[in-house]
Amino acid sequence: MSYHAWPDRFGMIIAAGCAFHCATITVMFLLYPALWLNRRYWEIGLWQKLLWLEWGLLGATWVLVVLAMTFGWRQHRRSGPATLATVALLCLSLLILTPLHFSGRWTALLAMVAGLAIAGSHFWNLRAARSNHSV
Repeated sequence: MSYHAWPDRFGMIIAAGCAFHCATITVMFLLYPALWLNRRYWEIGLWQKLLWLEWGLLGATWVLVVLAMTFGWRQHRRSGPATLATVALLCLSLLILTPLHFSGRWTALLAMVAGLAIAGSHFWNLRAARSNHSV
């Protein structure tokens, strides 16, 4: 069975986008704390839409991690990429889906690190499958 690399490629893009989102939102709120106090943003539902974006990114990440790691396991039989992805994904899910999500910049930093770890696991999975394919 040939290895399908598309979940890893899309997974790296989404995970990097997640990390970028965590970093920019945190910096934006640190530089401009008055954004939280602006009533207009609450009235138009901006904060709820940002939360939906995060849930959507998390759902897409789950799907792509499961697909990529399954395809990768069938190709190279290495557990390292899947282990890294699972730990990072569980950490990211805990940070986004619990009240920890709203507890401050350290949570955003941890979520950013988890997103980068997921991107790294996709890269590792892709490289392992390619090196196994060329052998």
